[in-house]
Amino acid sequence: MSIQIYKPNKNNTGFGFSFSIGRDKKSGEPVLFTNAIAQYSWNNGSGTFQGNSSNPDKTVTVKFNEFECGAIINAISNRYEWATFHKSGDSKTTIKLTPWDKVSTIKSYDSKTKDFVESKQTIPAFGFTISKSGGTSFKLSLEPGECTCIVAFLKGLLNRIYRHRFDKSYTEPFDG
Repeated sequence: MSIQIYKPNKNNTGFGFSFSIGRDKKSGEPVLFTNAIAQYSWNNGSGTFQGNSSNPDKTVTVKFNEFECGAIINAISNRYEWATFHKSGDSKTTIKLTPWDKVSTIKSYDSKTKDFVESKQTIPAFGFTISKSGGTSFKLSLEPGECTCIVAFLKGLLNRIYRHRFDKSYTEPFDG
């Protein structure tokens, strides 16, 4: 199960991210894996990513624990910046979730004039950045709907983690 968000652009500087549920090798518990890949090409209005899938400089994978998932949910829900740091051997990775206000054109219906009216409004958005040691950064802009889906996905993951622990603690399986 995963959420995949691809944001290619004509400048060939886009990124694709996937948020997926995996299993921790040691505990067997569900965990969040976030994979990011740099855009490979742009051709006739369409971006591709597959060409970078085996290039370690153009991809990154991060495993998040339950408390980091909770922090992401809280940061999105309460609109504040959240950052963390991971180190594995010589590899250092920083992860940052930053709120920003995206200016968007909103169409609304005016019942008096019976017409649609356009107005510029700011909508709450987030930036998600993963920076690998050596300076490679992977960036994803998150629209409000994408943020809502990520929060729901992470809440489902936390439920799976706790169900796994409950089932492991008792001889009778949990069916709730």
